[in-house]
Amino acid sequence: MSSTLASTTCYIKTEPYDLGVCIENDSNSISATTIDEILLLIDKLESIQFQFRSLTNKKLDDEIPKIVDLNKLLNIKQIKKSSDESISSSATQRFETKSSQLIQLQFSYIDVSETFLWTIKRLEIELDSKFAQQLCLLSNQCLSKLKNRPRNLLVFINPECGKGIGNSVYEEQVSPLFEEMNITVTTIYTERANHARDYIKENSLDEYDGLISIGGDGMFSEICHSLLLRKAEQTGLDLNDSNTRLIPPDLRIGVIPAGSTDAVAFGTTGHNDVMTNTLQIIVGESLLTDITTIHNERGFVRFMATMFTYGFFGNIIEQSDKWRFFGPLRYTLAGIVQFLRNSSYNIDLTLTQASNKSDQIKRQGHYETIICLNMPCRCDKSKFGMSPTVHLADGSFDVILVKHSWRLQFLRFLHHIANNSGAIERLSTVERFRATEVCLHPIINQEKELGNWACDGELLEAKEITIRAHHQALRLFATGINLEQIKKINEEESKILHSSSTMKPWFYIVFILIIIVILILVIINYK
Repeated sequence: MSSTLASTTCYIKTEPYDLGVCIENDSNSISATTIDEILLLIDKLESIQFQFRSLTNKKLDDEIPKIVDLNKLLNIKQIKKSSDESISSSATQRFETKSSQLIQLQFSYIDVSETFLWTIKRLEIELDSKFAQQLCLLSNQCLSKLKNRPRNLLVFINPECGKGIGNSVYEEQVSPLFEEMNITVTTIYTERANHARDYIKENSLDEYDGLISIGGDGMFSEICHSLLLRKAEQTGLDLNDSNTRLIPPDLRIGVIPAGSTDAVAFGTTGHNDVMTNTLQIIVGESLLTDITTIHNERGFVRFMATMFTYGFFGNIIEQSDKWRFFGPLRYTLAGIVQFLRNSSYNIDLTLTQASNKSDQIKRQGHYETIICLNMPCRCDKSKFGMSPTVHLADGSFDVILVKHSWRLQFLRFLHHIANNSGAIERLSTVERFRATEVCLHPIINQEKELGNWACDGELLEAKEITIRAHHQALRLFATGINLEQIKKINEEESKILHSSSTMKPWFYIVFILIIIVILILVIINYK
């Protein structure tokens, strides 16, 4: 329940409504009956709401919110109407006797759908000019006191990400919103690999409230790695010591998706939707996430934010780097090639379980792939992600072991990853663990028997690897997600796909041609 501090009559689409400024009932120390009195108590206010109640017997229009919470409010602004747009006659008659002038305000606020997409709604109202001016002043003062909301951001844009849409995503969708919200922005358009890393290393970040990545998962990974490395250097941490505990950087990182897979956006907000991610940055949503460190036989290599892999998926990354001319299609083509090869790798593994850190599990044998995940790594090719139940901030990560098998069995694993990865343990060749540390030691007689290591999409050089979790070592601008949210999102997307899914005959022809091309490439590669 809430208490109304001040109210007035306003008009929405010529219909009268009561507009109330309310607070939660537990704020017993607040006593005010006018906007002026509320303004005097502004420092004590924490949970203001704006409530709309119809003054007629008509059902409330679905487009008109019952409540707008302060934390979802973007702004309240006066609208300047052209001369041919007159105030509604009913509103004019209502206020004639008071000799008051009516003006129009626009409420801009965030609406969150059932599938957790964030959008901007704008509501126009007509009301008494004095109350309107006080309302604008009150909203501005209340919004300015929301400490979580960023005022100054450093934005890194990768123009070449995904299909080369980084610039247009920022300039057409993100920048106008930042400008509307009066957020000061410094933009860096990256021109080479590690451009963001070098900027973060060499420049002061004291004036910023956060760093924003506009690009793919690689852009985020570079910013994440650089910010953690900067904090480690500032605090004198010895990263070569795998027992060193990371210190979280003060700045948050925001992710605006514009890449090929956008696993970080999917894993932290549920969507790779530009508007949703931008609005979560604007209102200052905050999420602590785990980070893992990767060490080889020589010492520290890098941080892992999303996924580490050995074997099949590492080989895909190595192969796809050679086929960049195919664009995003290169990942699918490289995946088919690796599937046809059906390679496996002899490895000795020691794993420390999260549920009992004194309990170590040892495995030795031939594996097609080994995967470690900090995030579900959900994307367009994996409905729930590789590990849907992995926790983002409990100090552990998920480990998936896939034993060598016939191609048909491995195909079943890939099918589960794409459609129902929560059930992969049902496969006889798959094991999944929740771990705090994993040590991997390949058993090889010659160098060519070693598979490819990859972390967050980047290839690594190592003869052996140790991976260790660090609890809540990174802050993001995001809400986080849970499995029930993903189920609801997938149900909605399945309805859309089902209503528009009619296979064209040409689809099969193109698919067969692609398979023929891949087979030719495999033959050439073996020669």
